Amino acid sequence: MKIKSTFTGFTLAMLALLLAINYQLATTFAQGTAFMYQGQLNDGGSPANGTYDIRAALYTVNTGGTVFAGPITNSAVTVSNGLFTVPLDFGSVFDGTIFWLQIAVRTTGGGAFTV
Repeated sequence: MKIKSTFTGFTLAMLALLLAINYQLATTFAQGTAFMYQGQLNDGGSPANGTYDIRAALYTVNTGGTVFAGPITNSAVTVSNGLFTVPLDFGSVFDGTIFWLQIAVRTTGGGAFTV
């Protein structure tokens, strides 16, 4: 006697769905708060070369205002032909609010920062 299963198609569909969901869960990781900032720095009108201290801060307005997050200082950043890359991590502040990033530099160990 041959028994026909009415759940075969449904069972296969559910199994495929569970595998697809499990695949998404296994490959999804939390996004961190750090990011890399790449910039270009000129010194006296020419591309800068050397090491510089680079400071970054977040503001909620484009001029004036107070620091919302930071400042973060990256010391002795190598600048080559005017180009540099620094890691920035302001924590969990990015919630859709518009921020303005202020970058300031000085020669390594030098005096005041220049915005």
